[in-house]
Amino acid sequence: MYAKAAALIGTAVWAYVVLVFQASTTGGVIASAVVLALALVGIGFNVQHDGNHGTFSRHPLVNRLAGFTLDLMGASSYFWKDKHNHNHHVYTNIPHEDADINLGPMARLSVDHQWFWWHRYQHIYLWLLYTCVHLRYLYSDLQRLFLGKNDGLTAGYPRGADMWWLVGGKVFFLTVAFAIPLTRHSIGAVAGCYLLVSMIMGLIFSVVFQLAHSVDNVEHPAHGETRPEWVVHQIATTANFATRSRLAGLLLGGLNYQREHHLFPRVPHVHYPALARMVKDVCAEHGVPCRENITLMDALRSHYRFVHSMGQE
Repeated sequence: MYAKAAALIGTAVWAYVVLVFQASTTGGVIASAVVLALALVGIGFNVQHDGNHGTFSRHPLVNRLAGFTLDLMGASSYFWKDKHNHNHHVYTNIPHEDADINLGPMARLSVDHQWFWWHRYQHIYLWLLYTCVHLRYLYSDLQRLFLGKNDGLTAGYPRGADMWWLVGGKVFFLTVAFAIPLTRHSIGAVAGCYLLVSMIMGLIFSVVFQLAHSVDNVEHPAHGETRPEWVVHQIATTANFATRSRLAGLLLGGLNYQREHHLFPRVPHVHYPALARMVKDVCAEHGVPCRENITLMDALRSHYRFVHSMGQE
């Protein structure tokens, strides 16, 4: 796990240096930007996610540094950790509780969400909106800090060391993403490269996280509906995907084993394949069905069908 983290961080640094200081042709710029985006996505899946769950290391400071890689990519680990760990992991797929399925008026991911006529086409346009997810972090953290935005947060206004970590991350991100490149390139070139990297990251981040819960073979309880106890609820609202692919497990930081991640969020992702076998045995013993999409393409189709069905009046 640590070797993978070092390789991803090293690749991101190398791609950034090539993009900002060496690439001189259009092809070179695009290639290095794509490599940078993929490396940053890998860091998000394999480093910051475990770090912010406290599973990257036995040492709190190492976990804090691993989780802080999210700040270096433009998003606040302080807000993300609270929203993800204390909201999504507790109230999975519950409308008005799980902020991950409350995406605003452009997306309808629950029967409890108000329907608008444009939702008929959300199975088409949502893929484009997914590319904007990373761009949103340029202002959403500011909304939380200064405008009181509370999208499923339980944490209060960051103070003391938390605020210094947050501000330091923002300063670093703005420096490497804009200030340094602008000393060597035009505003248009910097903006274009940033958009390319950010949109690739946004699309991959969004799709991978959606494939575990916003699919048509898991349960989507209505608000106020009586639910089973927490463990059964997590299994019912979560689907694994592409677990037979070692490459998917390697690159996605075990997020294709989402069921095991939700049941054991304090266990490092490298142990999920072994846990999955035990979870299936226990579920079979107690008659609890396990949802799974065999391949990545199966999961994509399942997400498409679900989004299409939620778009109907």
